Amino acid sequence: MPGLASAMDVTKARQILQKMMARYDVTATEVTAAAHDGSARFEYDNVHVPLGGYEGDRDLVMSTVQIDVKDDKRGPRYISIDVNLPKQAQITARETINQRNLTLHNARGTVTWDTKTNAPEGFTGLANFLGADEPVSRQQSMLSDLKISWLQRKVDLAWRDAEWTGPNREKRGAMKSAELTIYPDKDGTTRLDYAHDGMWLPGLFQPRTVRLSGDATGIQWIRARSILQQGLTDLLSGIRPALVRNNIANALWYEALKTGKPIEIENLYVESRNLEAAGTGQFVPQEKAAYGFKGLLDLDLVGRDQLEYLLGTPKSPTILGALFPPAVDGLAAGKPGKQGMSTYKLQLLSDGSITANGLTIMNGRGR
Repeated sequence: MPGLASAMDVTKARQILQKMMARYDVTATEVTAAAHDGSARFEYDNVHVPLGGYEGDRDLVMSTVQIDVKDDKRGPRYISIDVNLPKQAQITARETINQRNLTLHNARGTVTWDTKTNAPEGFTGLANFLGADEPVSRQQSMLSDLKISWLQRKVDLAWRDAEWTGPNREKRGAMKSAELTIYPDKDGTTRLDYAHDGMWLPGLFQPRTVRLSGDATGIQWIRARSILQQGLTDLLSGIRPALVRNNIANALWYEALKTGKPIEIENLYVESRNLEAAGTGQFVPQEKAAYGFKGLLDLDLVGRDQLEYLLGTPKSPTILGALFPPAVDGLAAGKPGKQGMSTYKLQLLSDGSITANGLTIMNGRGR
């Protein structure tokens, strides 16, 4: 019958997997291979995935990895690869402190593979739970309900109940939930939405809730997606995640610089210990700007009295305020707003200076 996908040939599927593994220096021992419900199903042991982007030589090591290969609905050029990971895995390393024991519950993902370019076209991943334990210092990190989508029209990343500890499992931070979405606007430009709730960090200021929505008016989604696609490929190649993030940020900045159009902050909301701030802003990319941008942020603050209790005033700073006078000066520059708010017009100048309601609270670089 026309339109029905044919069963995936095991030999063809093996060749595709071998090319994919060779590209990312992955090694594995094939245990079984058979046709299964229209797909080719493989099971691998001794899977070693190099994590060369991290400091020191590290490998992700797993066994009992199940992979199903089948035709993708978009056409013969694309192949869908379903991966199911085991409940236990390890990160091996020369230095003991870099080793990790991993616990995974229902961790799985699907890669859309482009057989012509021999590169990933998209990815979705899910895990009910991920945990990492360093065996000597007993540092831990864990999260639940991880969801990753790297698709044609959207990039999504979300998780819940994250927590990380220091040596001997001393709590260092936690977050109830977080979500990041990057997607195209109606006019083809690139939008970003970010939110997190329940962040806890040791310290005085804890942004427990954050909401951020913005539009990169000078970056077309088709270009942004290409840049993000390269980032995905780099991550899978083992390049250090911090370097990948920098590469993505720099590429997006150069793309925005071509048009000179601003990054619009349509909604910003931050809540932290009886403090609330809401604002809007606009930042324009500039080649010679100290921080790459100049811009303006209009901010309404509720709970200024709480900050003055911690920092003091310019005439009477607390010990904490004396350590960072610009924060005290900036706080004092607030003007009365509606319903007990203090309003601020913060400006980032090309030389890196920051002003609050016209008062310079931070000098630029070299001044």
